[in-house]
Amino acid sequence: MARVIGGIGISHTPSMGIEYDSAEGGALAFTPEWQPWFDGTRPVRDLVAELDPDHMVVIYNDHLNYFTLDNYPTLAIGVGNEFPQMDEGWGPRALPPLPGSHEWGIHLSRHLIENDFDMAVCHDLGIDHGIFSWLPYVVDRPFPIPVTPIAVNMIREPLPRPQRIAALGSTLRQAIEAYPGDQRVLVIATGGMSHQISGARFGMANADLDSWFLDQLPDHLDELLKIEIAEFMRLGGTEAAELALWYAMRTALSDNATVRYSFSTFPKITGCGVLAMTEPTEEKQ
Repeated sequence: MARVIGGIGISHTPSMGIEYDSAEGGALAFTPEWQPWFDGTRPVRDLVAELDPDHMVVIYNDHLNYFTLDNYPTLAIGVGNEFPQMDEGWGPRALPPLPGSHEWGIHLSRHLIENDFDMAVCHDLGIDHGIFSWLPYVVDRPFPIPVTPIAVNMIREPLPRPQRIAALGSTLRQAIEAYPGDQRVLVIATGGMSHQISGARFGMANADLDSWFLDQLPDHLDELLKIEIAEFMRLGGTEAAELALWYAMRTALSDNATVRYSFSTFPKITGCGVLAMTEPTEEKQ
C-alpha cells in the first residue's frame, strides 16, 4: 500500500515568488529581507530530495484567482495530469505547470466523498501563489513530483472549523494508505502565517505568534484546536486564519512523527515559516 512518509507546513505569499524570480532562483542576490528565507528553505529542499516522494498532496487556499466570491467552495480537489498557473495580474511567471496525477486525484476524491467530505471536483483547476510561490524554493524545476492539490476556503465566511480541517488530514492519511501500490507520499499544508492585507490593520503581523505556533503544532494539536480561528485573526491579522490549514498536515502524520526542521522569519508584510516532520521509518539511522 502507499504510505505517508512525512509532512511539511510552509507559508506562502506573492512577494515570495516575485523575489524568487528577481533573484533568478538564487543565481542572483536576494534582497536583505528575503535572503534569510532563501537560506532557511535550503534544508527543506534537501529533505524533500532525501525523502524522494512519489506523490505530494498539497492543502492550500486559493486567493480569488481561480475561484470567485460568486462560486467559492469550502473544499475542492484538483483531478488531472497538469494544473496551469493562474495569472495574478502581472503576467504568468516563467514556471512550468504543476504536474498532477489523474489516478491519484480520482482515488482521493472518491475516498474523501465516501467519508463525508463534500468535495468540489475540479478537472481544470488553476493554481495561484498558494503553491507556486514556495514550490520553486524546495523542489527543482521542472517540477518532477506529481501533486494532488486540495483547496480549502480561507477567504469567505463561514470558514471551516479547525476540527474539520484536522479531520481532513486524518482522512487523507486513510485514503493514501488505501491506494494500491508501494508509493511514498509527502503531505504539505501551506497557509500564510501572521499578516493582514486589508483594512485599518493593514500590515499587521505577529512574529511571536508565528514562532509559538511552530513550537506547538507537533505535540500540542489538541490545545491548538481549542482556539477559534477568529482568535488567530485577532492576534495575527485577518489572514492568520490560514494557519488552520497546517492542522491537516499534522493529522495526516502519526503521533510518532518527529520534527526534522523548523524555521521562521519576517521578510515583509507576512510572517514566513516552515515545519518539516517525518515518520519514524524515514529517520536517518
